[in-house]
Amino acid sequence: MEVIVIGAGIGGILGALTMKSLGYDVFIFERGARIGGCATTFVKEGFRYNVGATTLPGLKPGFPMHRLLTLFGMEDKIKNTLIPEDLIVEVSFTPERSFCIFSDSERTCEEIARLFPGKGHKKFFAFIERTTKDILTTPVEYPLNWGRFSPWMVLKAVSKPQGLKLLPHLVLMKKRALSLLSSFYDSVPSELLSYFRAQTMIVGQVELERANALAFALSLGYFFTGISHCLRGVGGFLEGLAREIPVRLNSQVERVEKKNRGYVVHLKDGKLYAQNVLLSIPILENLSIFSSNQDIVKHFSRFTPKLSPYSAFVVYGRMKRQALGNFKAKHALIITDEPQNGWTSGYLYLSLLEQENSDFVTFTISTHTPLKLWFALNIDKIKEMKALLESKIIDTFIKRYSLDPNDIVEVFSATPYTFKRYVNRFSLGGFAASTDTPIWSIPNNFTPFQGLYLTCDHAFAGQGFIGIALGCLNLYQGLKG
Repeated sequence: MEVIVIGAGIGGILGALTMKSLGYDVFIFERGARIGGCATTFVKEGFRYNVGATTLPGLKPGFPMHRLLTLFGMEDKIKNTLIPEDLIVEVSFTPERSFCIFSDSERTCEEIARLFPGKGHKKFFAFIERTTKDILTTPVEYPLNWGRFSPWMVLKAVSKPQGLKLLPHLVLMKKRALSLLSSFYDSVPSELLSYFRAQTMIVGQVELERANALAFALSLGYFFTGISHCLRGVGGFLEGLAREIPVRLNSQVERVEKKNRGYVVHLKDGKLYAQNVLLSIPILENLSIFSSNQDIVKHFSRFTPKLSPYSAFVVYGRMKRQALGNFKAKHALIITDEPQNGWTSGYLYLSLLEQENSDFVTFTISTHTPLKLWFALNIDKIKEMKALLESKIIDTFIKRYSLDPNDIVEVFSATPYTFKRYVNRFSLGGFAASTDTPIWSIPNNFTPFQGLYLTCDHAFAGQGFIGIALGCLNLYQGLKG
């Protein structure tokens, strides 16, 4: 049986390999000129830049990406492209005040306690690490249920012997993050709370006050899942995986038409028939491709209000290698008290990428930005705001790390409209992980429509490598029978 995969981002590549491992004939169509989507790596004037995603998580044995790569038989093929990270990220509050996050909770706690002496850290982070491990390493097969999740379905799935350890964690999806914090701390230092806010927004796509406790725990536990740095960028890693699958670039799917048996996929230069279609695009922003099947549009439209209201503003640049001495790690979370009048979250995530030309490194600095503010601007105002934010972010970067401005030799940036142009989406990050959005309230990887499947951040289990890998594992278990 054949599967046409639409989209060659994280979900497209991992989803296609999942279907291939089940014995399906797979072919990917990608509208863009390169593989990776929001996780691509592009080349400008001979230098590589990560578009968005900059690390590869979930690689410890038993965690989602490790399980998938083992399933694909690709562990040995890609290990030389990855460097495991131990000191993962520096959390910077001022040029003089920062702490480092390591790959384990013990040393991370020591770092946090150095800056914030007090009780609660060790117990709290032990809980975070244990919860993250339980959730992400316990195989659970969710019933297909005609493509619909429900609380009872999830409860039934985790009530099986292999899922029993997950039962105590289910209540966290309806508990508020701040309530969880209060059970470990009498009070939280304001700077540490700012870190918690930033990390929850980055991973959970939601403000700390609205976040559910499980999403909060997994956001902080992200660094304990086995993080690696991709030598040729995250896009280079995905390109390595994609060598196992036929991919046709610059091939936009204009329409998908459901028939009594299978689907007709319409492209600019013709149409193809397939018994199965795997959607790996931000489907909730692209429902027009199902204009011939209003029942499909109606099914997915009810999930659209749950999408994150944020996009990203990203500054890219090239820097002289001699400036690397100013940094403790390849990644930094820069906490500021300047959200630029609501235009950014106030948190800047910095990643550095080494180059073949050893004289330079490139950097990616990203922050959340509310879509509604950009939608209210005309073209001239968009350009004006882009220049203003780029300038302020670079100024913060230079001051925070005492850089010589002359060491930064190139700077450019991307707005939500840039992402819409290149990856056909405004909203980045999928669903906001609030108490109103537990996993049973988002689309399943199996739809109510026979032969139509999802592996993207608009479906279980959400955004990023770990969320999409969990979705692929769910798909594999369901189709394996």
